[in-house]
Amino acid sequence: MAADPISLDVLADEQLAAARRASAGRSARTVHGGSDATLRQTLLAIAAGHGLAEHGNPGEATLLVLRGRIELGTSGGPVTGVAGDLLVIPPEQHDLRAVEDSAVLLTTVARPG
Repeated sequence: MAADPISLDVLADEQLAAARRASAGRSARTVHGGSDATLRQTLLAIAAGHGLAEHGNPGEATLLVLRGRIELGTSGGPVTGVAGDLLVIPPEQHDLRAVEDSAVLLTTVARPG
């Protein structure tokens, strides 16, 4: 039996509202998978001017920008993404910053190990 559909629009609205209230300026909710799953999808909302500090990439990962505008900081320089863009996160240290209130769908596939 298939799972019920999830509205990413509704979830983005909810998480953006939570991010605006949060002292860190961000909020997240796992959409699919979990810490023990190989495939994991997380909707991450970040208020303008906030972000995630530099961190490593534990496996293959992409960002689908659902709302707003973000900058993905990489060793080659920042990459800007706007609503509708799919960004491949390089296998290196990177950071993420919201230029505008933004919502992204982070998809990760953990490295075997």
